[in-house]
Amino acid sequence: MVSAMDKEHANTIPISEILGKLHLRPLGADAHIVRYPSPLDRRRQSLLWVNTLTNRWSDAHHQDRTVVDFVGSYLKSRREEGTQADALRWLETMMISIPDQLPDLTNTDGLIDNWSTLELRHKKPIQYAGLIHYLERQGISLALARHYLKEIHVRNRQTGKDFIALGFQTIDGGFALKTAYLERHLGEPAISFIRGTIPKPNAIHLFKNVMDYLSAISQLNGQRFKGDTIVLNAMSCLKQIVPYIHQYGYRTLYSWMDNDRAGDTATTTIADFVKTQAGLSHQRMNKLYALHKDVSAWHRHQLNLTL
Repeated sequence: MVSAMDKEHANTIPISEILGKLHLRPLGADAHIVRYPSPLDRRRQSLLWVNTLTNRWSDAHHQDRTVVDFVGSYLKSRREEGTQADALRWLETMMISIPDQLPDLTNTDGLIDNWSTLELRHKKPIQYAGLIHYLERQGISLALARHYLKEIHVRNRQTGKDFIALGFQTIDGGFALKTAYLERHLGEPAISFIRGTIPKPNAIHLFKNVMDYLSAISQLNGQRFKGDTIVLNAMSCLKQIVPYIHQYGYRTLYSWMDNDRAGDTATTTIADFVKTQAGLSHQRMNKLYALHKDVSAWHRHQLNLTL
């Protein structure tokens, strides 16, 4: 779909407003030059300088660039298409009133206390026996898991304790962490986006967490969906799906939510959102596993596995 926003209009949108929508806050300022952590480079020391008078930006690799340039670079850093048309469409979508499009859901995940207390020690391919045993009990092959997950060693700065978890990278460069006993986030909670096997697909799949996603594609012999996939990683991230779906051209959204009260609420919220999107229909996949709480439980039942 061609964006209705033109380049001249797009370049008047305050860069600070865009960074705010990306959950980035100023680190400091010198007169009209404001420093931000750079979303273009995931290294912690990388900075972005914004000139609030000219509404232009610079970093270690770019000098005095425009808003549209920034969005194109941001999309490319997320392994997305970053043409001018893509940047304009992204800006048009990002500037819509997301609270009017998709209401908040209560965070019923029982996830974390305080994600900001967690520190990455190191990451590597999965080899810890406890994680491999957990994957076996979930019916997820190690080869498949290694394609999507890392073994993450984390320290809780508040308690001084270390732990090891499976890590699934999010769009913000953090990780959704999972073991048999906990779910946490390294970095601010965010969704994960997985490209389908065909370009510009007509469908997008929506999962609660990575174990549900891996369970579903395990039923397909480990093959990705033809359509794209969003993994929420936390119900509180549901609003983040809007820029990835609004006016993209998808024809069907397949939701794979739980068969419980929280899942029903999420499914209803998704259905209401889909009604606001022209040409998009909603397919509730939880009928496929109606006798089970979620996709993971259904997958384990198919394999005669018990926890």
